[in-house]
Amino acid sequence: MRSYGLFILSLLVIAGNAGCIKDSTSRGRYPTVRVEVEPLTAYYQPRTAVIASGDTIESVCRQLAGSEWILWRDALLTKLGARDLRPGMIFDGQCNSAGTLQKLKVKLDRRAELHLDLQGPGVSVTRTEREIISRELQLEGSITSSLFGAVEEAGGKPELAVRLAEIFQWDIDFLRDIRAGDSFVVLVDEQSVGDEFFGYGTIYAARFTNQGRSLDAIAFPDADGRIGFYDLEGRPLRKQFLRSPMKLSRITSRFSMRRFHPVLKRSMPHYGIDYGAPVGTPAHVTADGVVTFAGRNGGAGNMVRVRHPNGYETNYLHLRRYGKGVKKGTRVVQGQIIGYVGSTGLSTGPHLDYRVKLNGSWINPLSISSPAVKPLEKEQLRRFLAHAIGVVTILAGGDPPTGVMC
Repeated sequence: MRSYGLFILSLLVIAGNAGCIKDSTSRGRYPTVRVEVEPLTAYYQPRTAVIASGDTIESVCRQLAGSEWILWRDALLTKLGARDLRPGMIFDGQCNSAGTLQKLKVKLDRRAELHLDLQGPGVSVTRTEREIISRELQLEGSITSSLFGAVEEAGGKPELAVRLAEIFQWDIDFLRDIRAGDSFVVLVDEQSVGDEFFGYGTIYAARFTNQGRSLDAIAFPDADGRIGFYDLEGRPLRKQFLRSPMKLSRITSRFSMRRFHPVLKRSMPHYGIDYGAPVGTPAHVTADGVVTFAGRNGGAGNMVRVRHPNGYETNYLHLRRYGKGVKKGTRVVQGQIIGYVGSTGLSTGPHLDYRVKLNGSWINPLSISSPAVKPLEKEQLRRFLAHAIGVVTILAGGDPPTGVMC
């Protein structure tokens, strides 16, 4: 296509009734009028592919680029892995009048895009990322039915409810302990891209009131620079054990020395807590430790046993499958996925049977008095307390005092 820039066009100017009509006998020269014309831009025919289950980078490139698919596939593979494809991902292409693919845009997520352009014998690939805009946001609310509902009513997203539950999970079992009238306030970094919500960054501080008991959590780095949460006296909220190995489930059977077994049809001890959940729900190891057994174990089905400091041992029974890399000798960290809920062994339905031993004897997992992890060192504690003064003042709705370390 041709592109036209500025050109000069001579026009015959015929005046109206305002006395501008030129006599036909006039030998004067007609005026020359300079006219600016916008350059014509090349028109590209759109060609779009929407990723469906089973699609590959090769199949998409064949669909969009035809005989030139190898060129585009090789260019895409420099920035896009085969596992990065997701159903619903859109590939927006542009073709010239001959139907040859010239440009391609791939939206990777809400922030990042790939831009590909045919240039001579090759294809250039550029990754662009839109700027993340952060703002401090304070939300507060009261629970009527669930934490998720209360956060949503306060203007937050479900992700924030999950993050709050993770912060206080060592002191509150959000499956059993939540009551109507409980309340929260949280100071968080809310992130957006353009006018679209992107996610939450750091939670700077939070307060949760559960059955009249207020718990505070203030973010602060430890000696190794890892961000943790501490109460107003600088004690870490993180304990040796999580209250529950499941994030979202319900207790279907409790620890008992005499329970009627639904499969064996007789009364016998039940040394664990059963958490009912759909098949495939992640189960999390409740404390740091080392896996001492991972495999099939009779009526327990697929199970994992983990040894922890201070004489503790945890067991996870009836799993469908194990967490990634979980095998005998593996070191695991608190909160890591240890396996997925199943119904293997002597089981009437999908659930996790969670059991704990202390010095070789079974104990009720709900009765564990879990000690806190390593506290802040003296100098860090001094800095934390100065920082906490300002943060608590902000949570209360005021401005931080002058000179505090916020």
